[in-house]
Amino acid sequence: MLGLPPSTLRAWHRRYGLPLSAPQTGSHRRYGRADVDALLRMKHLIEQGLGTETAAARAFHPGGGTDVATLLRAIRDLKIDTATALLEAHLVDHDVVGTWEHLCRPALGALDGDRCIDLVHGLSWAIAAALHRIPAPGSAGPPVLLACADGDRHTLPLEALRAALAEHSRAALFLGGSMPDTALRDAIARTHPAAVVLWSSRPAAPPRRLRVPRLVLAGPGWPRRTPRAARPASLGEAVALLTGAD
Repeated sequence: MLGLPPSTLRAWHRRYGLPLSAPQTGSHRRYGRADVDALLRMKHLIEQGLGTETAAARAFHPGGGTDVATLLRAIRDLKIDTATALLEAHLVDHDVVGTWEHLCRPALGALDGDRCIDLVHGLSWAIAAALHRIPAPGSAGPPVLLACADGDRHTLPLEALRAALAEHSRAALFLGGSMPDTALRDAIARTHPAAVVLWSSRPAAPPRRLRVPRLVLAGPGWPRRTPRAARPASLGEAVALLTGAD
């Protein structure tokens, strides 16, 4: 399954103190599913160019997850697979909101100053790929409908919201970027959502005549005063609003 010789595993345990989740009895190590996943992450990080000690820390040790500088080094070398693996490892020990606020947003902000479109796109792809690993919950209830306002294609914040809601077992249907009002109304008629979240990163007028139980306008593009619509200031606030969390 791992494609690693026993001598390599023994050396890793001896040098890096890899913690195992499965109870250990007798003279042979027992690996649980979480341990195998961590070893696969470690192997992948090494194959992508990380040092073995760094890969062990990223893959195994809670709280020792990827920092912004490590992620940016991978992105500036355009090692997108490495960046994705680093983000996936971070999500093992942190929730989506924490990863988004403390890793993804700072890294995106740092690249904004570089004005390197290729790096921003590479990091965005890596973030989305890592978030896609969080499966949608099997919920029978009405979903939360997620879409970008007409003309806006900045979908990444809604990707993060979809994944964060999935962590709370809240089903969400993501319709992507630049959703015209007519198409949004058609989607509402088809799905009967519990709520609609619209994202806009640039000035936009709130849609009219949307018949939904709850309308959430996210992003900096909406007017400050928007009657009959919630305006969360962060991903965490949006998740709390849509899940009933305190």
